[in-house]
Amino acid sequence: MTQKIIYGTVGDNGTKQSGQGFEVQSPDTGTYVITFLESFVEPPSVVATLKDWGADNQIIVKDITTNKAEVNIWDLGIKQQSGAGSPDLAVTKEKSAFNFIAIGEGS
Repeated sequence: MTQKIIYGTVGDNGTKQSGQGFEVQSPDTGTYVITFLESFVEPPSVVATLKDWGADNQIIVKDITTNKAEVNIWDLGIKQQSGAGSPDLAVTKEKSAFNFIAIGEGS
């Protein structure tokens, strides 16, 4: 078996900015589905990093299969309450550009 590497940069609007061997769709705000044009033998290791990110943003890679991975970007913010109560954490999906790399066994 040979090692396969697919990498790229995705814009906040879900367009491919660089890389090859994949397509990307953004079905809703903050969700990006990366489809590998040629499947891996087993689900690859996928790492994603935010590009031009804010300190309160988080990126999560999930649902990795041999031919796709989903990237979700969340904005974590503190929602101040009136009165003496503790502030609440406000978690919402957010559009953001990101870089990714997928490494695994090719066919």
